[in-house]
Amino acid sequence: MSVIEFIILAIALSFEALIVMHGCAKQAKVRLTQGLAESFVVALENTIFLLLGIFLGNLLRFTPDVPNTVVDSTSSLLTDTDNLVYLGLMILVAVRLLMRSGKKSRQVQPYDISRFPTALLLGIAVGVNTLIVGLAIGFRVPLVENIWRAAIPMFVIMTLFAFLGVMLGRQQKEIRARRYTLFAVLFLLAFALKGAFWG
Repeated sequence: MSVIEFIILAIALSFEALIVMHGCAKQAKVRLTQGLAESFVVALENTIFLLLGIFLGNLLRFTPDVPNTVVDSTSSLLTDTDNLVYLGLMILVAVRLLMRSGKKSRQVQPYDISRFPTALLLGIAVGVNTLIVGLAIGFRVPLVENIWRAAIPMFVIMTLFAFLGVMLGRQQKEIRARRYTLFAVLFLLAFALKGAFWG
């Protein structure tokens, strides 16, 4: 997978962090420096979840890591199975996001992120989708070859998005959470279809 693909994936996953951190920062008074530190933590947790998911996907994939010199029908079937699992997991995350955006009000239950342990747990909650996406990617690409291409865009982009959410929330600015969620779903679906059918 290319760096551009990982950047698109990171943007899609970071929309959720923006929405959650915005909703929490609107309700809880948090200093800007604390918000930046919590954004780093949320991004770090999600980066770890992404890499952990890819690692688990590599362990569970059907196609062996040893390159085959002879491509037979069995290896082709296993590759197709990996692609279907990848597609299914990506669609699962997209459906999870769609179900949330389908509510009349896409408002996040605010948590008191002025307390650092709460922000730590919030990062874990946000990271569930990231873990599933990482698991899906692990069925297609090896972690060793893609560790930095996956980790750096994820950490940088999610830090920026989470901190943007904190800043907008502190200023009591409204955001179009449903629209952002739909953007995330479109990015994920395009990413899933491209990976499953066009390599």
